[in-house]
Amino acid sequence: MKQTRQPVSIGREQEVIHWIETVGEGTPMRAVAPFRAAGWSIDGGAARVAGGGHKPLSETLEELLYEEFVTKRTKKEKVTRSWLASMVLTLYASETAELPSPPPFAASDYWVSNFMRRFEISLRRRTNLTVLDDDVLVNRAVCYMSFLREQVPTIDLEKTVLMDESVVYFEDARASTLDFTGARHVVVRSTDFASMRITVALAVSATGRKLPPLLVWKGKAAPTFEKRSGPLYVARQPRAWVDSELLKKWIDLAFPFVVHGEGKCLVWDSMRAHISKAVKAKRGYWDL
Repeated sequence: MKQTRQPVSIGREQEVIHWIETVGEGTPMRAVAPFRAAGWSIDGGAARVAGGGHKPLSETLEELLYEEFVTKRTKKEKVTRSWLASMVLTLYASETAELPSPPPFAASDYWVSNFMRRFEISLRRRTNLTVLDDDVLVNRAVCYMSFLREQVPTIDLEKTVLMDESVVYFEDARASTLDFTGARHVVVRSTDFASMRITVALAVSATGRKLPPLLVWKGKAAPTFEKRSGPLYVARQPRAWVDSELLKKWIDLAFPFVVHGEGKCLVWDSMRAHISKAVKAKRGYWDL
C-alpha cells in the first residue's frame, strides 16, 4: 500500500521552529529526541532537494578556457594544473560579474581532472625535436659496439675517466606541461632566464674515484680559470657552457690525477666540442 504524507499544521511547525531557535540553539537535530518522546513522528534524516546538487560549469566557459589553453601552448608556453584552475576562476568571475548573487564555484582538482579528460589533455614531458629513424639509431649502436669490443682488451679501468656536463638552472626546470594526449612533440618556451644557469663538468674514474668538478659561469668578456678549495675549478666566460678551449684546460688538469702509462681512456659523448680538432689534438698529446 502506498504511503501518503500526513499534513502538519502550521501551528505545530511553528512550535518546532520556536523550540529549535530557543532551546535547541539553532540546531535542528536537537529537536528530534524530545519531540519523539512527546509522541511526534519525526524523521531526523536530511531531505535532498531536487535539483540542488552540483551544477556543471557552462559549456561556453569551458570553451573559453580551452581556447586560452590552446593559445598558450601555441606560443610554446608551459601550462600547469594550477594555471587551469586559476584561469577558469578568472573567467568565471568575469562571466558572473553582473549577477547579483552568482552561484559558488571552486576549481577543485577533481574538476580540473574532469576538464582535462573531456578535452583530451594530459601531463606530458618535454621532447627533443631531433628524432632519428630506427635504422640510423641501430646502425650507430652497432658501430659503437664494434669499436668498443676492439678497445676493451687495452683499457685499464684505473686509468679510465668518465666525464659529462650537466646544466644547473636558476629557473623552473620542470620538463612537464599539460598538452594534448597523443602529441608527438611537446615544446616549452624559455622564461627568459636562460642566462641564469651554470654548467657543471663532472668526472670520475672507472674505479669510482671522483675528480674535481668544473663550474662554468657566464660573466666576464675575457675567459678566466681558477682553482678553488674543495677542490674544484671555476671558469667564467661569455657563454656558460663548455667549449674546446675550456676542454683542453680540463684535460690538462684531469689526467695528472690518473697514473701515466698505457691503457688511458676518456669516455664522453659526441658533443661538438668533444670531437673538435683542437680537442682531438689534445687527446693525442695525452695518448687518449
